[in-house]
Amino acid sequence: MTVVRNLISELREKRLWPVALALVVALIAVPVLLSSSGNAGVVSAPAVGPVGAVPALPAVSVTTTPSEAKLTGPQRNPFAQQNPGTSSSGSSGTSPGAGGSSGSTGSSGSTTSGGSGTGTSTGTGTGTTAPTTTTTPAAAPKPSLLTATQAYHVALSITNSAGGLNTVDPVGRLSVLPSEQQPLLVELGVLKGGDHVLFVVQPGTVVHGPGTCTPGPIDCQIVSLAQNQIESVSRSTQSGTVSVALMAVTAITADKYSSSAAADAARQTESAAGRQLLNRSTLSALSLFDYKLSLGAVADLRNLTVGGG
Repeated sequence: MTVVRNLISELREKRLWPVALALVVALIAVPVLLSSSGNAGVVSAPAVGPVGAVPALPAVSVTTTPSEAKLTGPQRNPFAQQNPGTSSSGSSGTSPGAGGSSGSTGSSGSTTSGGSGTGTSTGTGTGTTAPTTTTTPAAAPKPSLLTATQAYHVALSITNSAGGLNTVDPVGRLSVLPSEQQPLLVELGVLKGGDHVLFVVQPGTVVHGPGTCTPGPIDCQIVSLAQNQIESVSRSTQSGTVSVALMAVTAITADKYSSSAAADAARQTESAAGRQLLNRSTLSALSLFDYKLSLGAVADLRNLTVGGG
């Protein structure tokens, strides 16, 4: 107690007792205040309800299925005319051969090595649109025999490697197809009768479709196509066949000239590149067909009779 008394007396002498009293009051008041504030109600955070969808943000749907845009426009592609109800195996039948002879009977959808299948179709089929063709004003459709002042006019469509469609109008006789750089076919000319166009199938070329092959579908050297028949053209490689193009004759007409001399000049016109290929060719079927200038067409020598032209 002596220590306390000495402390109090010292505070009185130095007049520091008010400070000491204030400290004592503070020591007592602070714990009291803290305990009272701890008993007060805790203010809880307001309840947050479920967040609604923000109307300004569009819903996003993710799909792994690729979409395909279809182009619209006039139908000008002769290869988009197959009947959708036809099965993939094709319909079997007999296609008229060159010069009216019967071709081989088989399935038009079956693939043959170096030859084409046969079929009955000679047109675009039911419910399809015929290809649009352009001819000269003096042209006459499909004459069976030409007059002295007429010459045949052939047009065809063939697909290209870029996925487009090339129209060849007119097709010069002995034209190399698809191109001179890729000589797969040579246009031999219109068959006598005006209903078919003959094409020489070059070695290594495989054709498939309704066209009629000579000597036959296994060894196709000459293929005969009627108007609007679609033929697939491929080339043979060591690993198999590689598809090159689809081809169709879109028109067989006759152009009228002012004189027989002008018509003869048109009939004699031929591709030099195609002539070179045929001169070097060893295909035996070429001897069965002969281009007659007097007819302006190719004659099937198998169908000639004594005294026939």
